[in-house]
Amino acid sequence: MERNLHAYSLIKTLLVLIALATAACHREVALPPLPLSNITLTDKFFDVWPTSPTRAFVVGDRGKVLLTEDGGRHFKRIDIGTQLGVFGIQMADDQNGYLCGQDGLVMRTRDGGKSWERLNSRTNLFIFGLSFPDALHGFFVGDRALVLSTTNGGESFTKRQLQRLFPPELSDYALPYEEPVLYSASFLDVDHGWVVGELGRIWATENGGKSWDEQQQPLVAQWKRPLGPGDDARFADFILPTLFSVSFRDQKHGAACGLEGWVVQTDDGGKTWQFAHQSDKPGAAPDTLVPGAPQIPARDPLFSIDLFAGDQGITTGLTGTVLRLQPNGAWAHDPSVPAIPFPLSQVRFFDAQHGWIVGYGTILYTEDGGKTWRQCQG
Repeated sequence: MERNLHAYSLIKTLLVLIALATAACHREVALPPLPLSNITLTDKFFDVWPTSPTRAFVVGDRGKVLLTEDGGRHFKRIDIGTQLGVFGIQMADDQNGYLCGQDGLVMRTRDGGKSWERLNSRTNLFIFGLSFPDALHGFFVGDRALVLSTTNGGESFTKRQLQRLFPPELSDYALPYEEPVLYSASFLDVDHGWVVGELGRIWATENGGKSWDEQQQPLVAQWKRPLGPGDDARFADFILPTLFSVSFRDQKHGAACGLEGWVVQTDDGGKTWQFAHQSDKPGAAPDTLVPGAPQIPARDPLFSIDLFAGDQGITTGLTGTVLRLQPNGAWAHDPSVPAIPFPLSQVRFFDAQHGWIVGYGTILYTEDGGKTWRQCQG
């Protein structure tokens, strides 16, 4: 019995000493807070704009703007003073840049992205895309067929709706086709540009937006989906799939992509457009699918496309889909990109070797022309 009491006393003493030692450790060692990651799985990144081989801006939901200067090894967050979603960004040169987003958000930087000022866009509509051929001339596109243009670096804007005007006898029937959303713009210079959007709209201008021409008509004959019971034959060219992104490498060669996983391309400045075929892998024969015919399984929507380096092109989509332009004109699934089952919102290359892909919780970087990709951790 005495031995048990002695053992109990010894254990109690040891426990007291451990408690005191632990308390002493807590008093003397201040544990630093865990660092907050700039890239999380809950992030939604919508656009990226590289300004050098290793420097790029990334923008996304809740006003998030990130900057890397070392090829994505480290990022720093830039406070732009708003929690609104940022859908697009472009630096027109080293110092001047613009971004756009939710609720009519348009902002400008004049110091290389260190600080941003909000401009009066004169709208509360969502603005999804922008294109600036130089620091003064730019175009923004968005909801309800919105086009904003500026010739003075955002000091003032001209606002219009870029849509077809229907004759009075069709006005009642045309309501479902009015004010289509415009998602993307690509301007090569202050005069020549293209805009794409909902219902397969493709618009082009050769005079800086003073006048616009529709270009999607050649696609209508290629789209073999029959009209449904509620479709009106007078609006047959409004059954084309929505286009989310457009990219031109020069005044003749351009491509766009969109809702049903199709890429359309032109070799004559948009006078004619063709649906492009796809391949399962590089080097494989192009498929023989008919545009508009039922596809089982359905293709992923494609959200972005970038033509770069003279003859290269990449498009990205919903569940990590990445297609690469092949020498035969087909687009093949690219096995070099890590398998990521998340939406990939944007792809942009700075030059033939250095490029970025961003999406939901994802930032990827390549420095070898897309042969390998590194997932950035922030």
